[in-house]
Amino acid sequence: MIDRSEAVLAIDIGGTKIAFGEVVGDRIDNRRQVPTPRSGGGDALVDAIVTELAGFKCDAIALATTGIVSDGKITALNPITLPIEDNYPLAARLEAATGLVPLVVNDAQAAAWGEYSYGAGRGCRNFMFITVSTGVGGGVVLEGHLQVGANGLAGHIGHTRVFSGRSACGCGRKGCLETIASGTAIALNYSNKVGRKATAPEVFDAATAGDAAAQAVLEDAAAALAEAFANTVATVDLDLVAIGGGVGLAGGFADRVRRHVEAFPAAFRRPIVTAQAGADAGMIGVADLFMKKNSTIFD
Repeated sequence: MIDRSEAVLAIDIGGTKIAFGEVVGDRIDNRRQVPTPRSGGGDALVDAIVTELAGFKCDAIALATTGIVSDGKITALNPITLPIEDNYPLAARLEAATGLVPLVVNDAQAAAWGEYSYGAGRGCRNFMFITVSTGVGGGVVLEGHLQVGANGLAGHIGHTRVFSGRSACGCGRKGCLETIASGTAIALNYSNKVGRKATAPEVFDAATAGDAAAQAVLEDAAAALAEAFANTVATVDLDLVAIGGGVGLAGGFADRVRRHVEAFPAAFRRPIVTAQAGADAGMIGVADLFMKKNSTIFD
């Protein structure tokens, strides 16, 4: 069991669930989760968190959350993912409710730090983690510093434009990576091709069975991700890219991405590996960030 005097209570807020766990290093104890409220805005989210805190005894709280985080306030870049008011003061509301001062970090940024510290990014100088699941998120570590940005937007690779597509994204732009490579997009694009509703796992199953339409949708997704990686390499000269998330870790998907990367000129090629810190990399990362919050790991 974890010594609770040394543990950070890490909370991971996603569009469908809120996960809780007591974290020391890369170990998680007493993990549990509850559904994310889909109505009631930020106050309902805080109520759900505070109710669950009764089962924990930690004196330190750190949150990894979907959306843009700036000065403890969160805004849903894609409101479909998390229905919450813009600039909701999550840190202040939780401090008022608990008496504890929480650290709040974007979930993909936190997971990037978790992977950098305990997973695939160990030993790297310039590293990027990308999670491909319902949406597409990411985080970048440069020279040992997690890139957050002046307004919390750093690493949101899912909302970069990779092709001249016309598909509207929930963020308000068109042609974002998320409209091609996310699990939501894969399911929708395949459904439109075949004229019936399908889920992302069904698309992967169909591709494995030789379905040409499914294979084409997955190739488009992989090609889009490879383009986004190459753009990031050209911008910050990464050493390594790690892919995680339900889609990113699905059978054969990373290999599809690698094949597209290998077709690029040598200057834009970098190793593409699968994430190693597990589904709770965000919890591990945000707890580690909390323990080091007085150091200079944030930029």
